[in-house]
Amino acid sequence: MRKLIFGRILSSFFSLAVLIVAVFFLSRLTGDPAALFLPAEATQQMLDNFREQHGLNDPVIVQFGRYVWDLLHLDFGQSLRQARPSIDVVLEGFAWTFQLAAITTVLVTVAAIVVGSLAAYKPGGIFDRFASLVSLIGASAPDFWVAIVAIVIFAVNLAWLPTSGTGTVWHWILPIAVLFIRPFGLILQIVRGSMLQSFGSLYVKTARAKASATSRSSSSIRCATPCSRSSPSSAIRPPPC
Repeated sequence: MRKLIFGRILSSFFSLAVLIVAVFFLSRLTGDPAALFLPAEATQQMLDNFREQHGLNDPVIVQFGRYVWDLLHLDFGQSLRQARPSIDVVLEGFAWTFQLAAITTVLVTVAAIVVGSLAAYKPGGIFDRFASLVSLIGASAPDFWVAIVAIVIFAVNLAWLPTSGTGTVWHWILPIAVLFIRPFGLILQIVRGSMLQSFGSLYVKTARAKASATSRSSSSIRCATPCSRSSPSSAIRPPPC
């Protein structure tokens, strides 16, 4: 157990180190940060001042060491566009992200359980085939592609929904719908498979057989009761049972 825990911790630190290195050096591959941030008409003096202010004239290894040192001290720097601490910008958007994730998770879970159970109740039926097709399309659709297509169609071309922002119910529809599709398809397949396996288990078959036998016995009792109460004259033609 100790070896397992130690291995997981070591693996987590290794993954974190690789992520830190990748984020730093991949961001440098996009080009000169000063040229990317400042407008195209910026003068050379403005570019030099920007590089000097943010330490971009230092060697890359020095910049990386300063970057790691700041991370160890939980200093995530300043947002260049908003001129305030980056952590404040992240935390400001985290509340909306959490609400969006929570609402989508509840809707996906309820819808997948209901649809998956109904599809497994009659395997091979029309509803089962339709649900399987929907789950396959949903699980295969990339989220980023669905988001772009949805924005172009419903926000830009049709102008039915806003492209961004908060404040009204209409702002929630597009992001929830985009985030709903892929997990719904995946969870629907899982629920359907689990329900099919449960329906085919021995205890479910036994319960169904007992329920069917009880239903037949009750039907026979209900049928026999009026027959036993029929008059002698109706003995020739007993009521249908």
